[in-house]
Amino acid sequence: MAPVNTGILFLQFNPLWTPHGLSKIVLSALQKVDKLLYIKVKGLPLSETKVSTYNRIVNQIYNISSRNAVDRFDTRVVLTDFRDSLIRPSVCVINKLHTSHTIETILMTSQEHSYAEFLENKRDGITSEALHIDTTFKDNDQHLVIEHQEKTQNHLPSLTDEDNIYDHVVIGGTFDNLHSGHKMLISAAILRCKKSLTIGVTDGIMIKTKKLWELIEPCQTRIKKLHEFLMDVEPRLQYKVVPITDLYGPTADDPALQLLVVSEETQKGGMKINQLRQEKGLSKLDIYSISVIDDNHAGAGEENKISSSSFRKRLLGSHIKPPKFKSKPYVIGLTGGIASGKTTISKRLKDLGAHIISCDHLGHLAYKSGTECYRQMIEYFGAGILNEENEIDRKKLGPLVFSNKDHLESLNKMVWPEIRRLYNKEINELKKQSFQGIIVLDAAVLLEAGWQEDCAEVWVATVPKEEAVKRIVERDHITVEQATRRVESQLSNSDRVASANVVICSIWEPEVTAAQVLKAWQYVQEFLAK
Repeated sequence: MAPVNTGILFLQFNPLWTPHGLSKIVLSALQKVDKLLYIKVKGLPLSETKVSTYNRIVNQIYNISSRNAVDRFDTRVVLTDFRDSLIRPSVCVINKLHTSHTIETILMTSQEHSYAEFLENKRDGITSEALHIDTTFKDNDQHLVIEHQEKTQNHLPSLTDEDNIYDHVVIGGTFDNLHSGHKMLISAAILRCKKSLTIGVTDGIMIKTKKLWELIEPCQTRIKKLHEFLMDVEPRLQYKVVPITDLYGPTADDPALQLLVVSEETQKGGMKINQLRQEKGLSKLDIYSISVIDDNHAGAGEENKISSSSFRKRLLGSHIKPPKFKSKPYVIGLTGGIASGKTTISKRLKDLGAHIISCDHLGHLAYKSGTECYRQMIEYFGAGILNEENEIDRKKLGPLVFSNKDHLESLNKMVWPEIRRLYNKEINELKKQSFQGIIVLDAAVLLEAGWQEDCAEVWVATVPKEEAVKRIVERDHITVEQATRRVESQLSNSDRVASANVVICSIWEPEVTAAQVLKAWQYVQEFLAK
C-alpha cells in the first residue's frame, strides 16, 4: 500500500513495552505515512499509574519520530486516554477523536476493534492495516512501564516530584517550526495538568536575539499552529495561549499558577521567575524540567539538539514560498542589503548558467545624457550637478539627495522607471533571441522599487546586522557608527524576508553559501521541467 498523507496508529497498551519493542512499532507506522501520524494508546490500566510512566512512553515516541523522520514530518501523540487513566482511574471512558486533519488510514497493533468508530474526521473508504511486529525483548532492554531506576539526563534536577499533578500549569517558548522537543514540553505540561494550561509565546524583542530570527513565523501563526496541536492531543483542557515580550509573561502576576515546566536549558529562567514572584508576594512555582532531544540530522554549524534555529538554517536555499508563475525566460529577482553577499551569489548564479541583469549597471546608464531620466534630473536639480562633459556628476548629486529625503524620493521616481524600462528592453531582446533560460534581476532596491512584480520569484541575500556592519568597516575603512547608519538607512532584513521565496545567508563559509544557492537553483530547474 502506497503511503498516505495522514494516518493514525492505535497502540494497544503493553505493560512489558521496552524502548526497542516500541521503536519497531512506531518505525513501521512512520514508513506508511508521508506527512502526519497521530498515535493513540488504547487499553490503559484502570488502576492508577504514575505520570512519569506515561511521560516516558510519550517521550520515547517523540524521540523515535525525531530520529527517524524527516524535518517536516509531524507526529502527534494523543493524550486524552493517558490523562483519564491518571485523573479518573476508576472510570472507563471511550474518547472519540476529532482531528484537525482528515485521517486516511488506520494502523493498529491489535485487531480487537475496528477503531474507525473512534474517529470523527476520516476519509470515506478509510483503509485499515494491522502491523505484525516482532517485539521480542533484547536482553539489555528496560521496561518503559514497569518502574525502574533510570534518571533523566538533566544538568539540573527538577525542583518538584515528577508525578505530582496540578490544577494550573504554565510553559513558555518561541514554538517556531513546532518540533518534537516542543511537543515533549507541551505533553509533560498537559500530563501534569487538571484544569488550565497557560502558554507564553515569545514575540517582539525576545525573538531578535535568536539565529535567523527573520525566518521565525509570525506570532499569530505560531499561536494558531499551537492551538491546532493542543486541540488534537487534548481538547478538554482550558488553554490560555498569549504572546509574551519578556521572560516572565503571565507568571509575573497570576497567583493561580502552580507548576512551571521548562527544558534543562531554561531552568535558570524558571528560578528568576520565582525570584520575581517572591518579591511580589506570590507563591513560588514548582518547576519540572525535561531533557532536550539529540538531533541526528544536525549538519555543519547546527546545534546537536533538536532546535528551531537548526530548522531555520535548513530553510536557507529552500523555497519558503512557491513561485508566483512559470514562464520562459524565467525571471528571478535577487536583492539584499549592503554587504549581504548578494554580489557573490549573483556570480554563482552566472556560473550555473543564469543571465544576469545588473540594475546597478543600468542605473549608471539611466544617468547618461539623452535619456528622459537625465532631462528630469537637470530640470529638478539644475545644471550644477553636471561635470565638464555635461554628464551627471554623482559626487555633486550625492550631497543633495542623501541629506534630504524629499530630494531622494524625487530622484528615485526619476531613476527607477528608467531602470525598469532598460531591464525590460534587455529581457525582450533575449526573448527575440529565443532565450528560454533563467534571468536574474540583480537589484539592491528590487522591493523598494516594486520590481518584484516583474519576477516569478524573489531571492533575498541576508546577514545579521552586526555582520553587515563588520564587513562594511573592514571593506570601506569607516567607523562602526558610519557603517551602522548605512545599514539602518536601508530596508530591514525582516522586511525583505517577508517578500522572499528563497532566503540565502552568507554568514558561514563560502561553500555553505554555495550549497544554499545550488539547492535553490536545482528546485527551479525541477519546477521548470515539470
